[in-house]
Amino acid sequence: MLEQIFIQCLNAFSDDYKTICKHHYPTIHNRGMSPAHLSSAFHRRLKAIIQAEGHSCEITLFSHDAEHQLYVFSLIINDERIWMIYPQFLNAKTEAKTQIYVAIEALKKNDALLLNDHLVVLCDHWFDRTRSSKELYFWWTGKMPEDNSVYTHQGIHNLISETTLDKQLNNLSMTCLNRSIYHPLESNQQHVLLKYFLCFGLFRYIHNSFLS
Repeated sequence: MLEQIFIQCLNAFSDDYKTICKHHYPTIHNRGMSPAHLSSAFHRRLKAIIQAEGHSCEITLFSHDAEHQLYVFSLIINDERIWMIYPQFLNAKTEAKTQIYVAIEALKKNDALLLNDHLVVLCDHWFDRTRSSKELYFWWTGKMPEDNSVYTHQGIHNLISETTLDKQLNNLSMTCLNRSIYHPLESNQQHVLLKYFLCFGLFRYIHNSFLS
């Protein structure tokens, strides 16, 4: 149920994104949406979907790393807790990725992340010509796009990375349930704008003994 709710929300959020972009152009087109605005907009859509299905929903801010603009929220659907991490991916370099691991380790250190808790990571990224950006699709999903030629046509040359998000989070006892990339924006020609990435990941905290 939980995965279905998030997928439904992400599909609906694509329409929200187009509306937001119209009001905040060219900010989104230059730097993407800030984690503060991304989390706020996504939470509005998420709460509406959850409550429409008759479930209770409580979302509270757990922590905010002002230096790295990373937000961590606690989401409770009925009695189930989901941690939501919003890192800033202005670039896809190691430092940006590391913030995800640091946030999870902080949850563990504070005894906030409990066994079987779910964790969501959501961020956006504008493709650039750096190697880290070219590797982002593979690093996030663990595979190349089914039709890589459409990316190449828009000037995106995806590369295979040495590691992947799920393998690195597996070291933190997080098992992957879903890793997806969305492209909610459109170009002036009404084509999907592939240079804009909305990255979603859903994980579950399971002790290492269950993963081996």
